Amino acid sequence: MGRPGAKRIRSAIDQVFGPGGSLEAALDHYEERPQQLEMAHGVGRSFMERRPLIVEAATGTGKTLAYLVPAILSGKKVVVSTGTKALQEQLFFKDIPLLERCLDKSFDAVLLKGRRNYLCLHRFQEMQRKKSFRSASDVRHWPTIQRWVTSTESGDRADIPGLPDDYATWSELSVGSESCLGSKCKYWEDCYVQQARKKARDADVIVVNHHLFFADLMLKDGGFGEILPEYDALVFDEAHHIEKVATDYFGLQVSNYRFRDLSGDVDRALESEEVPAGSEQRIEVASADLMARAASYFDAFRDGMRPGRYGLDEVLGGLDEQALGTRRVDLEKGLDQLAKALRAGSLGEAGVRLAERCAELKNDLQAVTDGSDSRFAYVAERREGGVFLQAAPIDLAKEMRTRLLRTHDAMVFTSATLATGGDFSFFKNRLGMGEQKDGGADQGIEVDELLLAPVFNYEEQSLLYVPSKLPAPHDPDFCKNVALIIDYLLKVTEGRAFLLFTSYRNMNDVYDRVAPELDYPAFIQGERSKRELLDAFRQTDHSVLFATASFWEGVDVEGEALSLVVIDKLPFANPSDPLTRARLDRADESGGNSFYDISLPTAAIALRQGFGRLIRSANDRGVVAILDSRIAHKRYGNYFLKSLPPAPVVWRASQVKRWWQEKIGDRQESAEL
Repeated sequence: MGRPGAKRIRSAIDQVFGPGGSLEAALDHYEERPQQLEMAHGVGRSFMERRPLIVEAATGTGKTLAYLVPAILSGKKVVVSTGTKALQEQLFFKDIPLLERCLDKSFDAVLLKGRRNYLCLHRFQEMQRKKSFRSASDVRHWPTIQRWVTSTESGDRADIPGLPDDYATWSELSVGSESCLGSKCKYWEDCYVQQARKKARDADVIVVNHHLFFADLMLKDGGFGEILPEYDALVFDEAHHIEKVATDYFGLQVSNYRFRDLSGDVDRALESEEVPAGSEQRIEVASADLMARAASYFDAFRDGMRPGRYGLDEVLGGLDEQALGTRRVDLEKGLDQLAKALRAGSLGEAGVRLAERCAELKNDLQAVTDGSDSRFAYVAERREGGVFLQAAPIDLAKEMRTRLLRTHDAMVFTSATLATGGDFSFFKNRLGMGEQKDGGADQGIEVDELLLAPVFNYEEQSLLYVPSKLPAPHDPDFCKNVALIIDYLLKVTEGRAFLLFTSYRNMNDVYDRVAPELDYPAFIQGERSKRELLDAFRQTDHSVLFATASFWEGVDVEGEALSLVVIDKLPFANPSDPLTRARLDRADESGGNSFYDISLPTAAIALRQGFGRLIRSANDRGVVAILDSRIAHKRYGNYFLKSLPPAPVVWRASQVKRWWQEKIGDRQESAEL
């Protein structure tokens, strides 16, 4: 039987989502949603007619099922790429099992992650022989890992009970592609990565994340192999993350960690191979010499810059460039010497690959530090123990057209926040779909669009409060006044609040002012893991969470536990960030207006994500407070109001109290009775 045509798949979709359909039969409280059905029809049409589609589907639409159902019914091999591992796991462990039960069609799905998520059996055996933990606290998790290894089928670190997200020693138990022994490894047949990829070759639906997808795209583009098998169609969920992830993969980065990893892999190769004593000594000396040169070079940056991100030129201006240049030349010579020793060292295939990494690292170092390509912004960053030098593409449009948009057709881009100003122009232009001028020829990509209406009744369920008389964010008393308003609002709602800040500085300042006086439990980002904070918030009545950027999206708290979301100010990107600055400058130099073309729409998308934390179900009620008076007084304020869900707007705190008493107070009293 051939693949279903557009009419057949539309009919099949109706039988799943419509009255008396498969989903209604499988779910106790199923509600038919016109927006979900409209999206499913659009996705099915995209797959069958092989046309790209952009869909904005607000919270509550049920967009995951709206693309998974047509993906399965289409008969095509579909890759679904998510912005976060959390959504990736939700799809695989919640949504796909539901469809396996209720669809009258069998299919195979596989969850595929990057290499570093899987245990390397070779590295594990090495650790068994020679314990090498990154920190003393890591030792206590080792017995758990040993027990897990005896029963795991996937080798996925996410399945290890109680393993922290930042477990440093995992880097010793997993391996990147550059360090993998490949088919020469004695554990090759049992390798978890190879088993996952074999399942992917046979699967109908492959669930990945954006990092893995773009890693695969770069491998294929460079002719160095592949991670994903050939596929027919592609869905990007949380598509607003694509630009950031693609920027990392389309650029270059050199760090002291890359040198450390190279040296560690040289040591492992020497331990696992029989090498003549003379060759082994020459390699060891060259490796130790390289690490000393790398330490000298990167220490110059570490000593000359505070933690943070800066333009590379700015950093170099504060250093002795001549001395640094000499150290860079020495570092390149060290790479050459190690590569020479490896090629002559009887290490076989491992030695060849390590020598190639030396050459690649040298080329990347030269490209990043020369800073001569105007297509890139050159960045120096210091964080924790690392120094990172990066060449980041300023404009992704051409790269995206070349590498993705002109090599794929059946593609769906979806998120709850893609439109700005009522259309997709910003998203399309940033990713190369809009009309571009390359060599005098229009290079636009024809794309279908769906901007779905909200599912929830924001006019009844929510209130937006903007204090019109609050000092502007640059005022020295801003945090003091924010603290006073927050204190007032928390007394109205009796806690139950997310307080979202655009900076750690503001978060800590307001926390110090508010938390000691609160009658409700207060949690602050950084005191424990994100998952632990959310669990504590959900389980503690009337609690308050102080948080920053990582809590603005991908966090779901339904019901009265979350009834107030406060955003301290409009989330404009930091214009002093070197990549942001380069993109703003490029827009102005091209005849545009960087503030209206980039700054406003970028901030609007982030603001909508923050707003979206409040209403997660049809029964939720609450208040969003944006404590930035520029919305009331600046010309662009109305742009933000139009970008947000259609909640009624008030400008005085007393109006919030009145609304709360009318909409929520009576309901709470009834519940208590």
